[in-house]
Amino acid sequence: MHKNIKEMTLKLGEISCTGCAQDMEKILLETEGILDASADYKNDVIHIKYDPALIDREKAYMAIKKLGGVCKIISEHGLAQICLVF
Repeated sequence: MHKNIKEMTLKLGEISCTGCAQDMEKILLETEGILDASADYKNDVIHIKYDPALIDREKAYMAIKKLGGVCKIISEHGLAQICLVF
């Protein structure tokens, strides 16, 4: 089975601590369509992988924006045709 997976990295205004980063990751992973999330509190950056068939770019961005207020996309790209084996 092949899926078109996209990635997005955002700079947030502030991630206060590792506990906050872990909470952000958990909340994002509970969002339908977000497949992976990692938050780096030292650099105030969140990186996600998402399935655009389940969540569009704007909704993925807004899910992150709700967590950190001010945020800016610093990189994004698609991962062409990743093969998922079950």
